[in-house]
Formats: sequence, C-alpha cells, structure tokens
Amino acid sequence: MRSQVEKHPGGLAVVVPESLAIRAGLRDGESVDVELAGGRLVVRPGGSATLAELLAGVTRDNLHGEWAAGPPAGDESL
Repeated sequence: MRSQVEKHPGGLAVVVPESLAIRAGLRDGESVDVELAGGRLVVRPGGSATLAELLAGVTRDNLHGEWAAGPPAGDESL
C-alpha cells in the first residue's frame, strides 16, 4: 500500500490509511514506537512508558530544582 511522506514540525510524517491503522491497532493521538530494523521503518503501538524509559529522558538540562508547594490547603493535611 502506498502512502505519502509529509513535512511536519520536528520531522516527517507518514500518512497511514485508516483501514491499515485499524488493523495495526493504531489510534489518533496515541504514542507509537518507531525503529529502523533491517532497512525497514517499523511502527508499533507504543503503550505506556515504563519508569525507566521516563527517567532515561531526564538530563541536567531539563532537571528542575526543589520547589515549595506552600502550606497544606485541604484534606492532604494529616
């Protein structure tokens, strides 16, 4: 099945025909895993990120310092 590559902010986008997206389990707005395997571009439904995957994205540049939330304001006070 042929599709089209389009310019998109931050990269390129491939239009996946709806019938193929349904069969592949892809849904609008959900994350996907994309990899190059054996010279082929492979796209799979992403599922939820693991804690290790989330922490792997933390760097010195995007790590914020401590911050004060202020005094208790509701039922969180014990």
